[in-house]
Amino acid sequence: MTAGVYDAVSAVEGEAFDIVHAGFGALNRLPDINRWASVAAELVAPAGCLYLAEFHPFSHVLDDETGTTVTHDYFDEGPEASGGPGTYADETATTEHNETVERRHSLATVVSAITGAGLRIQFLHEHDHTFYLQRRSLESHDGGDVYRHREGAPRFPLTYSIRAEKA
Repeated sequence: MTAGVYDAVSAVEGEAFDIVHAGFGALNRLPDINRWASVAAELVAPAGCLYLAEFHPFSHVLDDETGTTVTHDYFDEGPEASGGPGTYADETATTEHNETVERRHSLATVVSAITGAGLRIQFLHEHDHTFYLQRRSLESHDGGDVYRHREGAPRFPLTYSIRAEKA
């Protein structure tokens, strides 16, 4: 069975789940965060939760080389088209159909959408690590599976996680 994220409720025929999970890189593809949050909330069973782990929008406003100079507008939520061969995981990969449209939803936009959909946030954690070389200013840690700021460099959040339950 396949369905678009906005059609998930009808695709599962009204079934609800103890945990609804949205992972890294999911939200930046979605134009309507309020609609996504409403669908997610509808999929959460009573006493269940939504768990979101996502790249922090602030990490995308800084330059790639040093990670210390603001080069993009935090409040510009897109859309932003880009393209070129490769993927975030392998820039040298041979790919076709390379145009991508993404949005950087602010943390306030995401939190407001989740609470506006009737979910109660249990926690919001910001993390100083990510799981791919998001920018050249990061260093590999833990055998290459985790990337962090260089020792002594100013830190800023690279990822965040939210857990929200039915209100």
